[in-house]
This record gives sequence, C-alpha cells and structure tokens, in this order.
Amino acid sequence: MQAASGEGVSTLQSIFPIDQAVRAEAPPAAIYSFVPAGGAAGDRNQSLEAVRQLSEAMGDYLAAEGDVRSVLLAGFSGTSMVLRSWITCLDLSGANPREAREALGISEAVFVVSATDPASIEDARAQAAWMLPALRSHRKENACGLLLVPVSGGVTSDTAEKRTGLPVCGVLRTPQHIAELARRIVED
Repeated sequence: MQAASGEGVSTLQSIFPIDQAVRAEAPPAAIYSFVPAGGAAGDRNQSLEAVRQLSEAMGDYLAAEGDVRSVLLAGFSGTSMVLRSWITCLDLSGANPREAREALGISEAVFVVSATDPASIEDARAQAAWMLPALRSHRKENACGLLLVPVSGGVTSDTAEKRTGLPVCGVLRTPQHIAELARRIVED
C-alpha cells in the first residue's frame, strides 16, 4: 500500500495480480509477506499497525545506513502494480486465496502478525493452518514465523508457539523492538 524510502512511508501502491512477466524483468527484490491475525477487529488493527511500523522502520534503517534500496508496503486492492522496489512487504489481509498462495511462493519469508490475546492466537493458528501446506508446496515451510504484539492478559511467547505451531521471530513491544527486527530483516 505505501512505499518507504528513507523518510517513512510516502506513496500508495497496490498489487493484483502479481504480474510475473514484469516481476521477471524487475531488479532483484526481497519480498516478505505478512498475514495479520486477530480475533476481533481491534486486534487485527493492532497487527496491521505493527506491519506498517515494521515496514517504516525497515525504510528508516536503510536510509540511516546510506542504503539506496526502498521499502514498499503493498496490499491487494484490485489494481495492477509493478514491483519496482528492492524490498517489498506484502500485506496479505486483502488477498484472495489464489493471490495469497502466489505471494507465498515468491516470498523470502512469511510472518503471521498477531496480538497475544487468546482469540488472536487462535486466528493466527488458523492462518498458519492454510499457509503451511502452501509453503510446503514451494519447499519454504521453514520460512514462516510468528510476530507478536503483546496485549494485557495475552499469552506468553511459548504458549503462542505451541498453539500456532510457528516459531516466534519477534515480539513487537516498543519502537526499539520494531527497529531491531526491521534491521535483522533488512540485513538478512
């Protein structure tokens, strides 16, 4: 949806369908997919906000390091888009099943982003249940993890891992945690 180029998120972008011919001619790009989970609308909004903050932090880190790559936060809204960014963060919340499976196949890694309340963790488990077979078909089942947004009364990281079957790759408590995770993703 939004592109970040060192100064935060700046322009809106959307993707549908992924144009494989254009993708083949585009410069090499790292693509990370995010699947926001949440038991209630407010919890899903927390997950969506965490994805936005993470993509902004990735752009900020690149700018601070003098890296010329940019970050694109893209969603699925029914219009075509050229993948012209070096690092693309795909928000799969609006993707239909075919689009989501296709995006998983081209992603470097996939993250389920979830608040830690029990209903959101259950939704994260459901998201993982449809994603893991798709990732296995692309031999990428180990490229999937869980990002947690802690909430009052939420479950622990260990409980979240056990319930979802996904390893916790990050807990997004503060802007510093988000910035550290962004740095790790960008440097990977």
